[in-house]
Amino acid sequence: MKKIIVFLCVCLFCFGSEDALMRRYLKDPTSLTPEELKILQEAQKQKKSKTHKQEHIKGSLELDDPYAGMSAEEKKKKASEEKIVINQDWIYGTAVITTTFLDGSIKRSYGILLRDGMYLTSANMVYNQNVYARASYAMMQDDSTPPFLCVAKLSIKALDLQRGLAVLETAEYTDAYCNVREKSFYHDRIYAKNWVDVFSNFGDSEKYGVLYSATISAINSFLTKATPIEGSLEDLAHTQTSNFAGYKYPYGKAYYTREGRLVGVIGAKNDDEPIFIKRAQIASFLCELKEKKILENHFLKVLCPPPLQKSRE
Repeated sequence: MKKIIVFLCVCLFCFGSEDALMRRYLKDPTSLTPEELKILQEAQKQKKSKTHKQEHIKGSLELDDPYAGMSAEEKKKKASEEKIVINQDWIYGTAVITTTFLDGSIKRSYGILLRDGMYLTSANMVYNQNVYARASYAMMQDDSTPPFLCVAKLSIKALDLQRGLAVLETAEYTDAYCNVREKSFYHDRIYAKNWVDVFSNFGDSEKYGVLYSATISAINSFLTKATPIEGSLEDLAHTQTSNFAGYKYPYGKAYYTREGRLVGVIGAKNDDEPIFIKRAQIASFLCELKEKKILENHFLKVLCPPPLQKSRE
């Protein structure tokens, strides 16, 4: 019993002075007692284990390395050539949208937050033949905490099965567990900071080397995924990368450039066939809804081009 107590005391003392033990060992390896040597070895083993077991997930902004496999010199050269800082602000404008239907079925997809508390998603995710949607809920990730939080209860504002797009609007605000509550500072902050700009006209092109999108981590948060583009954007739409059980394709998922500009969204008609809908098509869709007075948001009146006046005969 006395030996055990002495050993524990030595452990407590030496764990607090690991550096001193290491200095003694380096100066004279024979100066350590067997107990001290065992403690030092165990401490080094734990330190090494922690280093190798660090989680790859870092909240919401973990970025797949697009230069994986390159040497340090090749990476440096590539980064120097591009001279672009990866902008990931859009990841907080990404939502997981869950829609329940009157027959008890549930559909789940991605979506993006637009201005004025509107969300854009794929039409097939909020439409189920002749069965009406009961309610949709948006879950998002705040920059202060990794896991998803329920933000709002949504209703369908516009549905276009030809384009494969749907616009949802905020019907009621919710707490983190999707219970209806009054609007809070938290909602104001998300809706003011994190909406995605679909009117940023930077010259649409299909010549992209890498596009970036959100994917869901093991701790229910968003990670940034880099996808090399080898073919057309339509090929990207048919890439089977859905995070949601029961779906092959990532309906409602948006893709961005390294600068954080929206390139397009994966939409689908009622046949569930995925299509890549470009940013300009989305902007045109919103402007058409404005012309039909389905959407009367002020920002659309400012950003949408005026309708062509019919020439007088």
